[in-house]
Amino acid sequence: MTHFHDRLEEIKKNGSIDFLKIKFGTDEIILKLVDASDETISLLYNLRKKYREMFATDFEMTEDKTRNWIKNLILGNPERILFIIYFNNKKIGCIGNGGYDKKNNSSRLDNMMKDPLCNLPNAMTIVEKVYLKWMFDDLKLSKITGFLFSDNSRMINIHKKCGWITVDVVPIKKIFTEEETRWEEITTKPNNENVERYFNKIELTRENIMKNFDDIKYRLLV
Repeated sequence: MTHFHDRLEEIKKNGSIDFLKIKFGTDEIILKLVDASDETISLLYNLRKKYREMFATDFEMTEDKTRNWIKNLILGNPERILFIIYFNNKKIGCIGNGGYDKKNNSSRLDNMMKDPLCNLPNAMTIVEKVYLKWMFDDLKLSKITGFLFSDNSRMINIHKKCGWITVDVVPIKKIFTEEETRWEEITTKPNNENVERYFNKIELTRENIMKNFDDIKYRLLV
């Protein structure tokens, strides 16, 4: 076990309590560990449906599958964690990270989403900056990685404000199975006329996030 794994285990043992408080104007944004309540399951289920075209996999979604995903693939996975984002005591989104690359001491940012009905300009940029800084400071990572569709312009713009660098753009193809459809990297030389979409592979160093952190006030509570 590494510090990364030990810290995630410690956070999960504490349960869904106030974890990070972020100053947002005269208010606060709070991050708490994901829970398996009906309210949270409904939020994540609806966000997954809303943004399903921006996920690498797609399948028949249900609230039961969402509940099992939280319990088994997030809370039960020693290399993944997910936080719910609260504003004025309302659950408005989520952010997390998963996977640990021991060789590079890195982890991947994932599941960053906000309820589109919640109109809080710049909120997710601020949340992402604080979360990324927390990953470096508390999880002691050397690098953070990620990938997203090249046509996801809104998320690309948010990432740019945080200092992410695109290290590769790769062609992908859609694979169909009985259980799901998924996008996979094309490993052979593609005919560009037949390429439907691309993935941007992105990376972030602590130096780059600090260059773009601005004067954001936040507190780690646990």
